[in-house]
Amino acid sequence: MTGTLNRHPASRSGNIPGRVKRVVSCKRKTHHLTVARRKQTGSGRSSDAANKENAANCTQGVPQQMLDRNPWDLHAKVNKKHSAAETSSGQDDCSALTELAKDHHTLTDVLYGRNLRLKVSLTLWKRSTGELLTYLLRIQDVAVFVDLLPLISKSVTEGSPGITIGCCVDLFPLVRKVLTQPYEEYLMVGLRWINSVLTKWPEELKASGFSASTKPSLDRNFQVFNRQLLELWQEEPSLGSLPGNAGDLAKVIHLFMSQLS
Repeated sequence: MTGTLNRHPASRSGNIPGRVKRVVSCKRKTHHLTVARRKQTGSGRSSDAANKENAANCTQGVPQQMLDRNPWDLHAKVNKKHSAAETSSGQDDCSALTELAKDHHTLTDVLYGRNLRLKVSLTLWKRSTGELLTYLLRIQDVAVFVDLLPLISKSVTEGSPGITIGCCVDLFPLVRKVLTQPYEEYLMVGLRWINSVLTKWPEELKASGFSASTKPSLDRNFQVFNRQLLELWQEEPSLGSLPGNAGDLAKVIHLFMSQLS
């Protein structure tokens, strides 16, 4: 690119008539920088065993209570400390920033671990429902369970042979954990799962009741499920007064329970 720059040198004796101004032509040099990107090479190991191993080991250094927390809670904590760091000075700044870096590292570890666990869960889901349920009960990761619960609810509604009332009884403690969380999305997912079970086996659940079944030939797990549901409603009375869509689902469940004996 070529430009023209006119210079007007200062003269000690003023303007001199007839003097020709110098024209200086300046050329700007352009340097082109070429960056070569290096291809990342992978180890090539993509087996289920490797995924399970990574999912189990990636969070070994992270406390369990940190794994059980919602990522948004950690995010809010990081933002709070960041705001505190902005109002500090000197050594306080260094201390706050060091703590902030630790929180960022912990948050990254938690999300990375959950991503691996979710991948393993989806692989097991395609292979065997029983293996998936066993895995979910072993890891006790509420966040991963919430991501998979809509898929399980859909399978219950569609009558998947892999989901039995016995499986639902085994899953109920995890669903209960979901329903004790202060997040609307968690409440909706948990209540929808309960509603899917009530919709799938309404007659069997009504016949089984809480204590005396009118059909002894029925699977005893129907009665166990009814008791689990009753205990949940008694120990978490706030579920009966939820607002919005979650409240509507809770009313449907409560109405069904009123028909049991």
